[in-house]
Amino acid sequence: MATVLQSKWLFHYLNQNADTFFNAAESARAAKYKCKKEENFKKVGWDNKKRFEPQIAEWLNDEGLSESALKLKLISLLDAKETKFFQKDGKVIDQVNVEALGVQQKALDMALKMKGLYAPEKRDVNVDLKDKEAKAAVTGFFAGIMGVPSDQPKGD
Repeated sequence: MATVLQSKWLFHYLNQNADTFFNAAESARAAKYKCKKEENFKKVGWDNKKRFEPQIAEWLNDEGLSESALKLKLISLLDAKETKFFQKDGKVIDQVNVEALGVQQKALDMALKMKGLYAPEKRDVNVDLKDKEAKAAVTGFFAGIMGVPSDQPKGD
């Protein structure tokens, strides 16, 4: 059973007329969660989003935004068209239906992301290890998972 705060969070999260709509952290703030740090509002929002996932999915379905409906809409956007108007002296003299390339590009990008077809983003991680034992452990760990021989001596 949901607490009063959780129920308030859900109300704010699904309120289409508010700035909190589908914003988990802002919904936590609007529900009056007492968090001292921004990341705590994000954590509360994430936890509530996971907790209420079935209710949110049901609400989306009720609003006509089922997973199937969204996929069909995405597919239709891949064939989007737009009308270009040509004018002279302030009067429309011609119009042409053309591919809406901007819309199609965004739809394709979204479809590729949904299918997980983009390569993962590369992230640089810098670790400054001054402790020799910690450095040896980390070096050995990465050498082991990457199949690179470590120059560290092996234990007995």
